[in-house]
Amino acid sequence: MDKVQFQLEATLPELKDLYEKGLFTKSEINQITKKRTAFETSLVRRVTRKEDFFKYAEYEINLERLRKVRYKKLNYHLNPPPPSASSFSLPRRALYILKRATAKFPGDLATWLAYVEFASREGMRKVVGKGLNSALQHHPTSSTLYLLQTYYHLHPGSPFPRESIPSTSKLDLPSASSSTNQAPGFAIEGIDPARTTLLLGLRLLPQSRDLWREYVKLELGWVEALRRRWKLLGIKDQNQDAPSQVEGEDVQKDQDALRGGEGAFGEEGEEARKSILAGELVIHALSSALESIPSTCSITEEEKLDGMGFRENLIQLFRNYPSPLRLKCLNVLYEDLQSVSEQSDNSRMAAKAGLLLLNKGLYDREYNPEDRPSKEGESVLDGVELVEELGKIGKEIRKSIKGKGQNKDWIEVVGLWLIEQIGKLEDKIEVREYLSSILSSLTKPSLLPPSSLLIAHLSYFSSSPNLDIARSYALIYPSNPSIQLYRLTAEVQLSTDANQTCKTCEEVVRAVTKSGLSEEEGEDVRSIWKLWIDKELQNPDGNLEERWKVILRESMKLGVHVRDLHGDVLGYYIINTLKSGEEVNGVLNKIKSYQPTFNTFNLVFTSLQDNNVQPDDLKKIYNAWRGFCKTPYEKAQAALAYAQVLLGIKGKGKEAYDVIEVTKREVRVDEGVEKYLEAGWKMLVDAETEGDSGDEDEEMSDE
Repeated sequence: MDKVQFQLEATLPELKDLYEKGLFTKSEINQITKKRTAFETSLVRRVTRKEDFFKYAEYEINLERLRKVRYKKLNYHLNPPPPSASSFSLPRRALYILKRATAKFPGDLATWLAYVEFASREGMRKVVGKGLNSALQHHPTSSTLYLLQTYYHLHPGSPFPRESIPSTSKLDLPSASSSTNQAPGFAIEGIDPARTTLLLGLRLLPQSRDLWREYVKLELGWVEALRRRWKLLGIKDQNQDAPSQVEGEDVQKDQDALRGGEGAFGEEGEEARKSILAGELVIHALSSALESIPSTCSITEEEKLDGMGFRENLIQLFRNYPSPLRLKCLNVLYEDLQSVSEQSDNSRMAAKAGLLLLNKGLYDREYNPEDRPSKEGESVLDGVELVEELGKIGKEIRKSIKGKGQNKDWIEVVGLWLIEQIGKLEDKIEVREYLSSILSSLTKPSLLPPSSLLIAHLSYFSSSPNLDIARSYALIYPSNPSIQLYRLTAEVQLSTDANQTCKTCEEVVRAVTKSGLSEEEGEDVRSIWKLWIDKELQNPDGNLEERWKVILRESMKLGVHVRDLHGDVLGYYIINTLKSGEEVNGVLNKIKSYQPTFNTFNLVFTSLQDNNVQPDDLKKIYNAWRGFCKTPYEKAQAALAYAQVLLGIKGKGKEAYDVIEVTKREVRVDEGVEKYLEAGWKMLVDAETEGDSGDEDEEMSDE
């Protein structure tokens, strides 16, 4: 406890100053001391947690916020007193606590991030620099730290952007929530240390997408900063009408792009100046990035972008970057994509590269300082230019089908892009029809288009199903659950022949209920069975009892392919039979010839909560349900479901309590299940109590 006492005695001057200035009362000072004692005690335990440091730091940060509010309320800001012990003690104490956390947990990256983030928010630039250097010594392979240090050099005095710090800690800094909308200041003199930082990071992390992207962006920004500075200062050649040219370079309509600083570096430096403004450093950095991260790179836990995603990200960066070197950088990327589309063994990757090359005319434009940045996926063309460019793309797609007719990846990638464009061009009906015709050529049965493309196309018509298209796609993939579900949904909405619709549902059910389905496909199969059941219930011409026998028999035979399918169908049967007025005993006797499961009765009770069922009948169903509970957890679930229904019936609260108590004794062998049961019962009682109080309030307001 000596350590605790030492830390508390160090706070006495600031507490005395806070009291003398009237910012805190004596009782509040005592409360602060008690809280700090508790926090300091938690930090000297045998097993210390980093959360204890974070909670302590948050308390100090909130205390400083309260001090500032009271400081302003007492009008100290109008006539500030000279700095005293409490003026900066609370932020420094919070920083000191986080510094102790980094010493205790040097291997935890989240602790270091919390430390440097708080220091940056408080404007402690030297602390940020030292903290980042220390953090890199313990985490030399963290790309986040290199990026933060780069930001530290390029934007001195600006707090770190919240989005650049991963949420790997539970510390929520109140000071970080008040972000400013002002753009951070930029220091061109920080480019050299920032470049050194990024190159060091790339030496240790040669395949970091974020570091390569920032390095390319840094070199491009440096060239643009030099060009604009020289242009603004008027450092140009005497001959204004003859801008210097670099062989083979295409500078987009900015005559000063290569002329900035001309003649200011002597004959020896002239070639270097031309090379810098021509973007040779940028192109070298970009080529190195593409070489280090080939298109075949896959997504990892650390890197969220694969090789193609990295290239798409760079393309979007260059398309909006305000520099005359924009198109030159894009051309380097397009050359790389061209080689990927022609030489890659991965057809999916080649298709993505081919699409980026195909639609580049819609998004690329020459640099114009007055242009506003375009959104990702937004075309820079309009009117006749847009129509002409889409016409060229359409011709290329139709032409490519002949050469790539068997390449399903190409058809899928291009088809999904067309669907996206059709959705964006809602106000251009003729253009949409043209793109739809191109899409139709990709979805011909002879091409065997991938099912994912057909599903995406059908999803586009989800608000107003297209029955003809759904039927044609269903013929291509008769056993695909997703396509057949869209087809049946359209049949139910648009067809007028109930008998034919029921027959179609039965045929589809037999076709799609098979083994080897994914979880998503299994859910679609369940939805198809539910559609069939609902349609049979609405059919006035059929013998419902006989049709139920067919449905249950088919579910027993085919249900082995989809988990609990037969049990769910049997649950629907019990629900609808009880609604028709049949006695519970008769229904329970009928289902003995089938295979009820735990989910069967779970579904029944979930449905019966909103129906008027007699308490005695509920008890019979619950007792039957208990016979199918194989584990203590299932018994607890059944008891909670039954108790919830009983609580909704006036005067049955005691019976619900007894059900929970009986089940609690049965599941006592499993402590976890017992706690789950107690927590569930408490939630039910609390919900019922809130509902009762709400009803009383309504009655009082009515009076």
